[in-house]
Amino acid sequence: MTQLERRRTLYDRFEPWVLSEALTRHDLAVAVALADMCGEDDRHLILALAFAVAAPQSGHTAVDLRQIREHTLVSAESRSLTQVTDIENLPWPQDAAEWLEEVSKSRLVTSTQSPLVVDRGLIYLRRFFHHEERVAERLGELARAQRSTVSNAEVSNVLHLSHNQQHAVEVCGRARLGVLTGPPGSGKTRTVAALVADEFVASPTARVALAAPTGKAAARMAESVAESIDLLSAADDEPIVAAASALQLVVPSTVHRLLGARGSDSFRYDLHNPLPFDLVVVDEASMLSLPLVDALLQALHPTARLVFVGDAGQLASVDAGSVLGDIAGADGPIHSCVAELTETHRFPTDSVIGQFSSAVLRGDSDAAAHVIDTALGASALSTSETDGIVLEMVEEPADVDQFVRDHAVSLSAKAFDGDIAGALRQLDAFRVLCAHRSGPFGVNGWNVRAERLLERAEVQTRGHYPGQPIMVTANDPTRRLFNGDVGVVVRDDRGLWVAFPNSDLPPIDPVSLSDHTTVHAMTIHKSQGSEFDHVVVVLPPEGSRLATRELLYTAVTRARRRVTLVGSRASVLAALSRSERRVSGLRHRLETAQEHG
Repeated sequence: MTQLERRRTLYDRFEPWVLSEALTRHDLAVAVALADMCGEDDRHLILALAFAVAAPQSGHTAVDLRQIREHTLVSAESRSLTQVTDIENLPWPQDAAEWLEEVSKSRLVTSTQSPLVVDRGLIYLRRFFHHEERVAERLGELARAQRSTVSNAEVSNVLHLSHNQQHAVEVCGRARLGVLTGPPGSGKTRTVAALVADEFVASPTARVALAAPTGKAAARMAESVAESIDLLSAADDEPIVAAASALQLVVPSTVHRLLGARGSDSFRYDLHNPLPFDLVVVDEASMLSLPLVDALLQALHPTARLVFVGDAGQLASVDAGSVLGDIAGADGPIHSCVAELTETHRFPTDSVIGQFSSAVLRGDSDAAAHVIDTALGASALSTSETDGIVLEMVEEPADVDQFVRDHAVSLSAKAFDGDIAGALRQLDAFRVLCAHRSGPFGVNGWNVRAERLLERAEVQTRGHYPGQPIMVTANDPTRRLFNGDVGVVVRDDRGLWVAFPNSDLPPIDPVSLSDHTTVHAMTIHKSQGSEFDHVVVVLPPEGSRLATRELLYTAVTRARRRVTLVGSRASVLAALSRSERRVSGLRHRLETAQEHG
């Protein structure tokens, strides 16, 4: 039997796993090839290897065989509303401990060249095991590197920092690692401005970099920092005014651009060519994947400081890992590097969205139910408004058609007229957010729905069209475009162009964009780092495994003024009873590294 025939025979044994969408054909093909190279043909071993190959695509850095069935159901549902019985009825190994022992003793693990590593009961692809090891080791080193720098009281006064913000500045300056967490509107960016201003006051020639995972998040960071620069510039203290001038020259970029991305995982800056900065601050750090954090830590200058900023209550990265959550949740000495801001100014504390998002973050079903029942009315869920901030709930998708149509038509009109600034502002005014990518509750269906509503309003939607919102779905370093960047198609005398919010990025011919998708609607995961005046949140059905409090919290806090929930009271409360848990050994590794450091 030839190698190809042997692998084909092995592959065919797993056809039910592919047909049920428990595994993709690609994941299985890779697993079969690797197992064959190691001389293994046992069904359970190949199955474990296939799930290890698939794990990073679902956000996990490893596989826990005790939870693999549940995680497979969640992953399949995120792709489509698969009949879960098809997956549940597959011939799963019955004893997870025996299955793990089989894997541990196999040639898939025992060699240093083997594809898998088994550690603390988790199964890793070797590459992700090394990512996790390096990240834990480097973070531990930074956390242990104590500093004596004291925050500047005058900077705090000029920026009107609260006591908690002043404390956060001190915490994030104690070591070469700082972690600043808090909900939207809690003053994280103002605190970052104080951190950076302190750096410039203490060392006027300091080299500082500000970054975020996406172009949109970097642009928002620049806007927020600009407000602090104005305050610092008006100070009576000359060193602070000089610090403001220095800060004004620091332009936030994407992390990929900061590292000099040259492909999907190749960077100009690395261990042998470190970044030329004394302080690196990364906003929206919950969106960072484990491999990207590894690359950043490898590229960090040996004497540099690193500050992560983000909301640990949000969903973790679209890609593999939950680095911010793992750091923020770790016990031991590394916790002394973490500062949390709890008071939010985005919504008044007595506003319906403020109360609701706070209850969701805590996982407090009773409080969330009270907000819904009191604010909206238990008998007829409709609209509640306090201080101009609106929370509403509808049960039928048709009830939000007018919102979708009005926004899309307005966006189309501005784009057709060539009003780039107006189109980009309108782009941020409204978005439909979904948990699923496909199916009746998913992004694909809602994008089709929006375009049908446009056609009824006599706006053409064939091919690329003015007002078409576009998301980049693959990194394109040569154009400084990265996965998750969102722009809009606009029209001028020359034709159609895609305009992006990055001020230094010229409009791009949409035909030349190979990897992109329409985003009248987008997944809640992909909405991280963005804000909209009004969000429509399409809730998964009550029994959905995707419905978690992190998902609901992330969706609701994307709104500035208005949240419309499409679903039922039961679906909201069901989401609050579930929490997203990524399979990762980083948190435990951080704790044990600190103990032995």
